[in-house]
Amino acid sequence: MKKILVVDDNVVNLKVVDKFLKVNEDYKPVLIPNGKKALQFLEKNTPDLILLDVLMPEMDGFQVLEEIKKMPTAEGVPVLFLTADEDAALQEKVKSAGGNGLLKKPFNKDDLLNMVSQYLA
Repeated sequence: MKKILVVDDNVVNLKVVDKFLKVNEDYKPVLIPNGKKALQFLEKNTPDLILLDVLMPEMDGFQVLEEIKKMPTAEGVPVLFLTADEDAALQEKVKSAGGNGLLKKPFNKDDLLNMVSQYLA
């Protein structure tokens, strides 16, 4: 069973991602509504993949990733960013921050599952 941490402040987005991921019986999504709670979760748990929203209150996705990189429990865990932002420079920012990829919202089920499967193979 592959544990996938999904961090997004939008409850609807969490539910959609949860529903899409549960199509695959090997995926166990863990839904968390903000960066601080995600970091608390990561102190005691090591997921196989992290899906991280870019724009969140308090801590944005890049700030969360910066903290994740300091955690031994998250070493080597791929991080895919989720965003509705159309900024062309965002892809480069994701790479320079150490993210593994970027999924544009609203995404369809196939796009999400294809990208997730690349990192969980």
